[in-house]
Amino acid sequence: MKDSHLRSRFIKPSMDPRKLQHFLAVYDLRHFGRAATDNGVTQQAISKSVKKLEEQLGVELFERGPYGPAPTIFAHSLARRAKVILSEARLAAAELSALRGVEDGYVRAGIGWSFVSRIAPQTLLRYRRRRPNIKVSLSTGSSDILFERLLNGEVEFVSSCPLPNFEIDPLLESQPLFHDADLIVMRHDHPLAGRSDVTLADLSQQTWATSGTLGGRWRKICSTFLAAGVEPPTNTIDMDSVGIAKAMIAQSDCIALLSSELVINETMAGQFHTLHRTEFPSERIGMLVTRRSSALQPAAQALIHDLLEVTDSLRPGIAKAAA
Repeated sequence: MKDSHLRSRFIKPSMDPRKLQHFLAVYDLRHFGRAATDNGVTQQAISKSVKKLEEQLGVELFERGPYGPAPTIFAHSLARRAKVILSEARLAAAELSALRGVEDGYVRAGIGWSFVSRIAPQTLLRYRRRRPNIKVSLSTGSSDILFERLLNGEVEFVSSCPLPNFEIDPLLESQPLFHDADLIVMRHDHPLAGRSDVTLADLSQQTWATSGTLGGRWRKICSTFLAAGVEPPTNTIDMDSVGIAKAMIAQSDCIALLSSELVINETMAGQFHTLHRTEFPSERIGMLVTRRSSALQPAAQALIHDLLEVTDSLRPGIAKAAA
């Protein structure tokens, strides 16, 4: 006999935000007890909430075992949608508050490394002067991490400069802003800084600062050396921080391949010396990325407006460059 409730589950599923919040807490923490603590409820309440959601959706979201709740394929599918649903609920509340004249608001954006030195700080200062009651949260990271956060609804838009040939999810829409390039960066008085005849063999003998947050850039560096028949650098310092990489360059003979915009302040101040190496094909496009299916709240639209103004004043726009 067919389940008489099967059709109703798919036509009118329960998407109670509180149940989704409880589910996501368990999904992210892989633990009912810690999820309960984060939500300020008892473990029994979290367990009942998730169980009720499973019953209403007609699927098992977690396999309960001795090592904690293991997400099923249904949980992985729901998690991505649930984050967007909760994000849209928060955005809806913020937009309604703005429409009824409430000045307070909250905007979350993802900022790639090419934007953190000048564009993001100046945008934030301009925005705060015009809208002091709007709270702004900026998260940084590599393009792949930021775009995933955008898809999950954790940020409302992303401004980033992905590596060439990076595939952007079709659910996202991008607007090109400016051209950027990766440069060999070293301190101003590095032994190689005063030379005009620096070779790849010279560079391979240097200590390189690398960062896990920069994704496939190190693979790109190694492939460039190998393509020229030169042994890749073996003396490397691996760190998970662009900030530490810049500090190592300033305080030692380390060198690195970094975005020109990322080191623009130090370069203009004469602290860093940069080499433009044609062996490292690295031109990238700084872009603004949003979700196609989600309308931006007014506070986010205003932040984007300021971002575009600041970007246009600091970097030659693509449209202008083509003119």
